[in-house]
Amino acid sequence: MYIVIGRYAGAAGKIAEAAPKVQQGLVPLIKEQPGFLGYAALASEQGEIVAFFIWKTAETMALGRDKVRSWLANNLPEEAEPTERFIGEVGLHAIAEPQSGGPGQSLYCLIRRVENLSAEGPQSEARKAMLAAAQKAPGFRGLYYARSTDDLTRGASILLCDTREHAAAIHEEAMVISKQMQPDVTIRVMASGESTILAMA
Repeated sequence: MYIVIGRYAGAAGKIAEAAPKVQQGLVPLIKEQPGFLGYAALASEQGEIVAFFIWKTAETMALGRDKVRSWLANNLPEEAEPTERFIGEVGLHAIAEPQSGGPGQSLYCLIRRVENLSAEGPQSEARKAMLAAAQKAPGFRGLYYARSTDDLTRGASILLCDTREHAAAIHEEAMVISKQMQPDVTIRVMASGESTILAMA
């Protein structure tokens, strides 16, 4: 399983205009793609548009990215290339229940950047502990941990919750576990906000 995260700096104000086009055009297109597992886009509290895709394999990710780039180039050319892109292979993950991706559905997304990762060992145990704690917490809907395909010292996590308060509580507990079990690892919130578009396979 692979995750692609795109960050569009300073673009949050454009999401109201872009969202209907994406919902009506891009979402049906990607849902038809083999290996598609999920997509969300949000106007982050940090002032950016952030979008992420979840694909089953590296091959389906590559094919899907080509389709997405082509659609963006033709329909939202100013958003065709993100300011920053993260691609990572998913390790541990869990979903509380399948999300239908209906037009009125929304989840709070907390995307974290992880740095100073080393070979597995204590980090694997820390991720297991953080995931177990998140799954027990109120409002938990999903969590994905991924390591960058370009730089194995970097990673990202995507947390999906019912509300901002649920996500904040889970994040705080994760930070306590991380400091205890992997003190050399740096975790920072990259983006947070309520999803404007949500589509799950």
